[in-house]
Amino acid sequence: MRRLVALALSMIVAAPLVVATPVAHADDAAEQAAKEIADARERANQAADAYFAAISQIDTLALEATSLEAEVADLQTKVDDLTAKVQAMAVRRFTGAEPGTSPLLNGFDSPEEQMQVSAFSDIINSSSKAEFDEYDALSRDLADKQEALTRTQAEAERAKANAEALRDAAEAEVEHLKEVEAQRLKDEAVRKALEAEERARAAKAAEEAAAAAAATSQPEEPTNNADGGASAPQTTAPSSGGSGGQTGGGGSGGRPGGAGGNDYGGVDWVCPTGNAAVAFGDTWGAPRSGGRKHQGVDMIGARGTPILAVVDGFAKPKSNTLGGTTIWFTGSDGNSYYYAHLDSYGKLGPVAKGDVIGYMGDTGNAKYSVVHLHFEIHPGGGAAVNPYPTVRAHC
Repeated sequence: MRRLVALALSMIVAAPLVVATPVAHADDAAEQAAKEIADARERANQAADAYFAAISQIDTLALEATSLEAEVADLQTKVDDLTAKVQAMAVRRFTGAEPGTSPLLNGFDSPEEQMQVSAFSDIINSSSKAEFDEYDALSRDLADKQEALTRTQAEAERAKANAEALRDAAEAEVEHLKEVEAQRLKDEAVRKALEAEERARAAKAAEEAAAAAAATSQPEEPTNNADGGASAPQTTAPSSGGSGGQTGGGGSGGRPGGAGGNDYGGVDWVCPTGNAAVAFGDTWGAPRSGGRKHQGVDMIGARGTPILAVVDGFAKPKSNTLGGTTIWFTGSDGNSYYYAHLDSYGKLGPVAKGDVIGYMGDTGNAKYSVVHLHFEIHPGGGAAVNPYPTVRAHC
């Protein structure tokens, strides 16, 4: 009897351990899967950052080359203008027909006349020397600028080749991310663990950004007046709310975001690419062709990725050379949003948050880079602000 009681007690004591162990293992597995997904997203974002940095380098080099070409053309014109004069002076010197021996200045015998001839000859000789010196200086400058232009053009070609490799790497990382998420996000526990993991990483990024800002203690230069990479039309003046520190949802003010900047999205704000596997980096203010500055965030993904309304609002179709097939979206939160490079439209007019309003593509100048969404935020319908912190916090 005692043996039966002891056996029963041992089974009761051991029973919780048998149940608890699989749960613990399941939690660990979910957390590990969440970390793998978050790591894959970080790698994809880093690859996107590297690619768009290469694009900025190409655009910067193109601007330098354009400037150098203008300088070379100007110097070439000046050198050409002086060439005939210098050649004529060289011939006169070689033939001994320089001022002082010219027949035009002969026949003046009196001391006063000889003094006048000498003074006149000095003026002409001085002018000739100045023109020779100017010609030499311009010729050296022209050669230097031509050499600089050649170097810049060669560097631009190397940058283009590098950008192509980085583009392929970014697309491969996005594809890998898509595979990882497809395998792991079927599990509800993994999804919850991923949300916690992303919140923790966003909080860490915000702390690091705040620490970096405090270390520099330099006020951030306003960039709202910069011309964007695929800029939307400015329909109204900037809101008086600006980027104020609102603690609630979106509106024309921003609350602290997860990447060291203002988050202009409310708690129910929807990521413009939904749950699709995408990669994006902080390219706000980066140089773009034509001397423009980038005014949005570029999100790399697969062609045809559904593009969503971030809030309730009105989606109006637009088109332009840079943005291609675009949407100017007026949100119920008081903000306006700009979607560019769409492959095609979805639902337009009055829409609800989460509705598919378009599909990702490479129209406009994106045909020279990669399939992606260019996304802008205009608080109060005014000047664009950096959308990266908002996208980082919600996507």
